[in-house]
Amino acid sequence: MDKIHVIIEELKKRDYTSFDTFYNLTKNQVFYAIINIVKDQALAEDLMQDTYVKFLEKIEDYKSNSNPYAYLSTIGRNLAINTYNKRKREIVSEEIFETIAAPEVEEPNEEIFKMLDLLEPIEKEIVTLHVINDLKFREIVPIVDKQLGTVLWIYNKAIKKLRERADEFI
Repeated sequence: MDKIHVIIEELKKRDYTSFDTFYNLTKNQVFYAIINIVKDQALAEDLMQDTYVKFLEKIEDYKSNSNPYAYLSTIGRNLAINTYNKRKREIVSEEIFETIAAPEVEEPNEEIFKMLDLLEPIEKEIVTLHVINDLKFREIVPIVDKQLGTVLWIYNKAIKKLRERADEFI
């Protein structure tokens, strides 16, 4: 049995004394599998840590006759793909929803405040921050302590509510 398989057997027994050797034998291949997907060194290093943690958590599932380099690279690649896809969705969501046109408000007048009183407090806050204060949705997220999707949903619901009742104020 070669050195790396001996170390894996030790790791299976929760003997981590040779982990540094195992890491040094495998780190380059794992790193390159991850960096080719995420293209960000700091993120790749974080994902490498996650890869080794996941490997140690699931070490009982590792078959002794398997290729440890391929096994670790597969874990790293899957984590990188999941992270890449998640980040891509977040960026696309922000870009799409920031293009939603907010109603133009020239000068706040009494009718606007009456209309805003039709809204729930959180709806009123989000509409005010976006329309009157001209903040982007991603800037509103930390203020109201809600997820971007939730902020957008509340905003759209509030605008719909205002459109339905707008005839009362015209």
